[in-house]
Amino acid sequence: MNYTDYWRLKEKPFEELCDTRFFFESEDHREALDRMLYVVNDRNMNMGLLTGEVGSGKTLTKSVLDNSLSRNHFEVIDFENSSFRFTDLLYDILGRITFRDSRLALMEEERASRGDKYLLVQQFRKKLETLIYEEKRHLVLIFDEAQQIEEQVLDEIKNLTNLSSPTENFLTIFFVGQPELREKIRQLKQVDQRIFLRFHLNNLDFNGTTKYIQHRLRVAGHEMGTCFTSLAHELIFRYTGGVPREINRLCKLALNYGFAHNLPEISREDLQVIIDDIEEQGR
Repeated sequence: MNYTDYWRLKEKPFEELCDTRFFFESEDHREALDRMLYVVNDRNMNMGLLTGEVGSGKTLTKSVLDNSLSRNHFEVIDFENSSFRFTDLLYDILGRITFRDSRLALMEEERASRGDKYLLVQQFRKKLETLIYEEKRHLVLIFDEAQQIEEQVLDEIKNLTNLSSPTENFLTIFFVGQPELREKIRQLKQVDQRIFLRFHLNNLDFNGTTKYIQHRLRVAGHEMGTCFTSLAHELIFRYTGGVPREINRLCKLALNYGFAHNLPEISREDLQVIIDDIEEQGR
């Protein structure tokens, strides 16, 4: 028997995996997703900015956005790490744009070299126009960990939104990153002016923390979604500050601890033992 069997779970509920089934629709996360979907579906809003502290659920939110967009109408390219030169990013984008029409796919020309910025931009324009006019699909670029992008590269990415017709933009860009990204973009006036959406994910409050834990347990197969006492929920919230990633870590340790000690549920006292051990090991 392992801890999932012990707690009557079908799978592990608190893993650090980007599994969209576990997306918890807190007020903030739902609002962020709705706004991002609005920007994409409008198609004429240039760029959006999503920020949040480390572990706040930014990456999972943008993954839900990605999964929500029909590939019949959108071509989505998601960069999990954006700390590259502009020409490297553009070279990668050209290789990842695919056409649904096999006839169009056969027409693709060999990409310019990574260092040839002019030819890469020209090839990008041509491919983007084919995507828009032939396939009627809108390009969505998502740059995660965007606080790592150099200022000059941010400005060059912004210039891609200049590719448009008199009536519509050809692409929408999202920057996703930690809070310092907001100030970085604010210092780049031309980039800042193109940002239509700005949203910051706050950490969960106590009620949200409790519902988050219950949600993940239910998705993992627990009928009731309750393995913790109410006082344990309070301690989880106080110790983690409502940060989803920290909640996952503590709850995973707690379920393993409860299994090892044959506990019927996790109490506040049980959690305190785990927290004391974490802090002792961290010294």
